[in-house]
Amino acid sequence: MRRARGSWVPPRGRRARNAVPVPATGRAGNRRVTGDRGFLLAPACSRVFPKPFRFVHPFSMPPSALAARRPKPLLRTVVTLVLLGGLGWGGYKLWVQISPGLFGTKRVEKVAVTKVRTATIAEEIVAVGRLRAVFSTELRSEINGRIVKILAVDGQRVKRSDEILRLDQQDLLTQITEIERSIEAAKLRAQRARRDHERLLELQKRGVVTLKDFEDSRITYSLAENDAAIAEARAANLRDKLAKTVIRAPHDGTLLLRDLTEGQVITGAAAQNGGTLLGEVADLSQLMVRTNINEIDVARIKLADVARVRVDSMRSVLIAGVVKRIATSALESSSDRTRVFPVDVILEEPDERLRPGMSATVMFTLARVEDAPAVPLNAVFSTAESARYVFIKKGETFAVHEVEIGIADTRYIQIVSGLKIGDEVARSRPLEFEGELPVAAALPAVKPRSNKTKSTDPGPAPAGGDNSKPAAPPVRS
Repeated sequence: MRRARGSWVPPRGRRARNAVPVPATGRAGNRRVTGDRGFLLAPACSRVFPKPFRFVHPFSMPPSALAARRPKPLLRTVVTLVLLGGLGWGGYKLWVQISPGLFGTKRVEKVAVTKVRTATIAEEIVAVGRLRAVFSTELRSEINGRIVKILAVDGQRVKRSDEILRLDQQDLLTQITEIERSIEAAKLRAQRARRDHERLLELQKRGVVTLKDFEDSRITYSLAENDAAIAEARAANLRDKLAKTVIRAPHDGTLLLRDLTEGQVITGAAAQNGGTLLGEVADLSQLMVRTNINEIDVARIKLADVARVRVDSMRSVLIAGVVKRIATSALESSSDRTRVFPVDVILEEPDERLRPGMSATVMFTLARVEDAPAVPLNAVFSTAESARYVFIKKGETFAVHEVEIGIADTRYIQIVSGLKIGDEVARSRPLEFEGELPVAAALPAVKPRSNKTKSTDPGPAPAGGDNSKPAAPPVRS
């Protein structure tokens, strides 16, 4: 079949597979592009390519275009060298880590050291608690009722017997009116029984009535008087309840009223849950912090010991306090089921900004030394026999050195003997001492005390001894 002049002829073979599209120049259409290096595919590719393209065969491209498409040898060389250098450095680091284990040699370890220096050390017991008034009374109603009037506001200064709120009295007033009528009826019955008894008494003297009738009149008279007395007792009880519908201040102080509303129904203190807490009347001129101390540390605290109190809302203010009360019996902590003892610390100079319920931190200072030789806590180790030792640096090696320690805080521990200022000790156990027990000397044995013979050996100090000689802090073994 003969094609018309100017029609498009699709490329065939290798020429079609290696055709490269390039933007066409000149007029668009279905005529051939002049020259032997390209052909126009506009009619067939008009749906795929919105603009005509010229496909150029690679073998017909100029040498400069082919050279630009080839990768540059310099760039290839640089990338190859960088990759080889990274692989070599990683292999070197891996060899340094595994070579000591492969050949049985010990790994070289850099042990951190520290110098013995002078420091001020204060051994303290830190506990948390809440502020409360030294003298305060909770307000609870003795009867159930509905609040009809609130006569005071929170934070108001009140005097003794000032009215704070009132409960509904209508029910009690109705009962009192009813019981008063019962009292009058009981008194009338008693008067009638008394007159009947007196009349029968006269007739009995003349022998007109029998002894049975006389005794019945006497008993009737006694029962009428008894009913009248019972009614009067009930009336007195209702009047007492009526007086309890008015909640009054038990003493002078500041009213700390809860969030109450008129019309709210409250329960009395005789209820199973202790009744509704209405508020508290507190004397804010004296405040204290009540904190819980565990059974190990409570033996080291004594009455009249000085403590420091820091309130969380005023971190920059440090208030002095005195221990005024240490509980004689322990309580069980609800959080971790441990035994704790409540301790009260009274603030000597309370600030006006302090309020009951604020969180506070109490610090009890047990012992304090100044300019004493000290090392960090992690530089002292311990054996099973409670012998303390350090690793002192001698040249490039370390040696075990036994020391005697004193008090400690959260950072440093006092060195009583065994080291001097400037000595360097390790802050961790060197590898050459792993799994060994360097210190063989143990503490001297304590002879048991006898009831007949008084021992001269005082033995080790107990954990709850005098504050001037607190128990040694725990160190690592």
